[in-house]
Amino acid sequence: MTPAITTSFTKDLKVDHRFMASHCRFLLDNGCTGIVALGSLGEGSTLSFNEKVEILGTYAESVRGRGMVVAAISALSTAEAIALAKKAAELGCDGLMVLPPYDVYEGNWRQMKAHVAAVFGATPLSCMLYNNPIAYGTDFLPEQIRELAEEHGNLEAVKESSKDARRVSAFGSCLIAACRYPWEWMMRC
Repeated sequence: MTPAITTSFTKDLKVDHRFMASHCRFLLDNGCTGIVALGSLGEGSTLSFNEKVEILGTYAESVRGRGMVVAAISALSTAEAIALAKKAAELGCDGLMVLPPYDVYEGNWRQMKAHVAAVFGATPLSCMLYNNPIAYGTDFLPEQIRELAEEHGNLEAVKESSKDARRVSAFGSCLIAACRYPWEWMMRC
């Protein structure tokens, strides 16, 4: 199990790295196999770039050798998302959960493909695409996932959060059709 972990703050609203490291170790000591950092509940849209980098560093150091760190990559711009993906790799994160830009509502396929493809192409890390049309207004369809997977060998999983449970098997089929077996990566999560 690899839960999304929240970002904790001190009373003076600074990131509480000491508590977060302790919380991370607690999760690993109690059966988790890793963590997902900087997701929606991890304050991904409200932290500065430097805060995100520092948080990833804290988690990578806390988990090192004991589990996985999957860094959620969400940013207002593609350039910032690419920079964060590269920093995540440098810091020792094991994979990325890539989201569309969080200010683009009802983005079209061309825009969303360009953004996530640029992030996939900027890193050797295994990537999971986060499809959350309810929150982001952008819905990655199965045929679009297949296109991305055929073009990017490091797209290995999809976190599917639409209201259509049938999509889970459709996305799995798309990734398998792209000649990869995402289940191994997902099982490590």
